[in-house]
Amino acid sequence: MKIFISHSSANKDYGNALVELLRGIGITEDEIVFTSNTAYGIPIGQNIFNWLKSQITEKPFVIYLLSKEYYSSIACLNEMGAAWIIENEHAMLFIPNFDLSSKEFREGAIDPREIGFYINDEERLLSFIQHLEAYFNISKKSVIINQKVKKYLSEIESIVSESSNATNPLKLPTTDKLKEVQVKTPVINENNIEKTTNGLKKEIENNDDLYSKFLNDILSGKLKDEELILIHYLNDTGRGKLMIGWQEHIEVSNIKDWEDIKEIDNILSNKYESAVRKIGLRGFTEVSAVTSGGNAKEVKLKAEIESNIIDLPKEILDFITSYLKKIPAKPKKNLWEDEGLPF
Repeated sequence: MKIFISHSSANKDYGNALVELLRGIGITEDEIVFTSNTAYGIPIGQNIFNWLKSQITEKPFVIYLLSKEYYSSIACLNEMGAAWIIENEHAMLFIPNFDLSSKEFREGAIDPREIGFYINDEERLLSFIQHLEAYFNISKKSVIINQKVKKYLSEIESIVSESSNATNPLKLPTTDKLKEVQVKTPVINENNIEKTTNGLKKEIENNDDLYSKFLNDILSGKLKDEELILIHYLNDTGRGKLMIGWQEHIEVSNIKDWEDIKEIDNILSNKYESAVRKIGLRGFTEVSAVTSGGNAKEVKLKAEIESNIIDLPKEILDFITSYLKKIPAKPKKNLWEDEGLPF
């Protein structure tokens, strides 16, 4: 069975966010049809209506992404009618601010008395994911599900905000009022961090999968300084692999550049070998490449961790950020002590 997302091209940003969520919870690329993204489009040479006809026997799960733009499009309404005929199951998802009392929705092909939900309704979204388990191979790991949902909701919020700004352009303050504007820097409150991390700890403490152990070891303070900074380095650079052995000096050089940019002391570059060995002993990495002589030259994060390293939960990122504040800043060179000066 495939998931077919019926939508207006004007709402493709919402659709893309939904696709990323579906992929994140375990639905494969070839199980999704979303025509606004070529990676999930219908087969080359077919139009949407011919493709829908060909799916009569398979009967896809149709997600109707409903909006004012959807009901204003003749093509979308024709697609709705065709999909309604061949569907097996369907769900109605509404973009934020869609008016459920509108005449178009009330008189459409889909019964308005059926229960749908707004795509930024977290509780209903989690129930919908549970419903999908009957048809697709959804991840059983609640930590990953919750993490992907939070990321998705954040993306939806950004889309709504951008859409609102486009509709209501920002009015810059006058020169007089500009003087009154105060820029506030976000402050990370350590008491709040402890509360949120305790919530995540409770969520993962009974899970026995590797990713949960990885998160728990971070929050429990089991990792040494260099290990925690190494995880931050991997998250910040989007890396899943690390060079070791004869290639180690290349990775250390990259880390030194990163430390310079971050203006933090050279803790990781000085203890890189130790950091890699320790996270390996914890079972978080595995050898991914060897030399012709059989010596390891590269390690990588194990799949469960690597697939989530750039999307770590906010609680983890706040915990790491709070920790990094305690690391001494890299001492700045005193130019007046430069021996090359002629005086």
